[in-house]
Amino acid sequence: MKSHVWTIALVLVAASLLCAGCMTPTEDGASDDAARVEMLSLLGEMQGTVTGSLTAIDRAAAETAAGLGSTGLSGPEAEALLDGALAADPSVSTAIVVARNGTVTAARPAALGLVGSNLGEQAVVQRVFERKVPVMSDLFPLAEGGYAATIECPVFSPDEEMIGMVSVSFLPDRLVGEHAESAITGTPYTVMAAQAGGLVLYDADPEEIGKETLNESLYADFPEILETARSFSGNWSGHATYSFYDTGFGEVVDKEMYWTTVGLHGTEWRLVVIRPLV
Repeated sequence: MKSHVWTIALVLVAASLLCAGCMTPTEDGASDDAARVEMLSLLGEMQGTVTGSLTAIDRAAAETAAGLGSTGLSGPEAEALLDGALAADPSVSTAIVVARNGTVTAARPAALGLVGSNLGEQAVVQRVFERKVPVMSDLFPLAEGGYAATIECPVFSPDEEMIGMVSVSFLPDRLVGEHAESAITGTPYTVMAAQAGGLVLYDADPEEIGKETLNESLYADFPEILETARSFSGNWSGHATYSFYDTGFGEVVDKEMYWTTVGLHGTEWRLVVIRPLV
């Protein structure tokens, strides 16, 4: 429902900006209005495509969990279901099954070597077992480098007893990046994605990924960024202007941004479209 409301809002704001551009006597004003219309259009497009990818992964996790209720938590049939989950989206990296006691009973790719290990102490695993509902995790660092998130679904036996869970991990920077790069090609805009609390999921500068916007010393000299981060932490959509380094950490430039929200199972991501103000 929120997605439909925001799409309607984008159309209304875009229309009002177009009208304002028609009435503005200055070329600069009309150019700014046209840029804002384009930014809002791109933001709406990315909201739809990113949501589509998240939904595909979520659906694959749910279907895998449903299948495991019949096949059991290990063996060739369980592994075949996990292989299907791996194909849900190019950003998906692993799919594993965790029994109710926390033990990994099946994992794909097989080279993970996780079968037999115990993940019962992980917070997200405990949350699924306690709540018995699907969960999307926050971003977490990978041992091999980079960052991932997971969508977890409980597995129920035919008599509706929870017997385990399936966990599908994916790379948010790859998921968002695929849609962002195709959307902004040929434009002066950049895209960022962050958790509601400010942790950067995707950015045109890879060094930004995994940083806490509200805590990083990098932003200490840019109070507008901290103020903006606090604003989008508590607001589902919005607009702001601020100063920061140009892409690649070059000179400091003024920037303008619009953001909206995507997410699943109570976990929210902010999608942001940014342009330099020249």
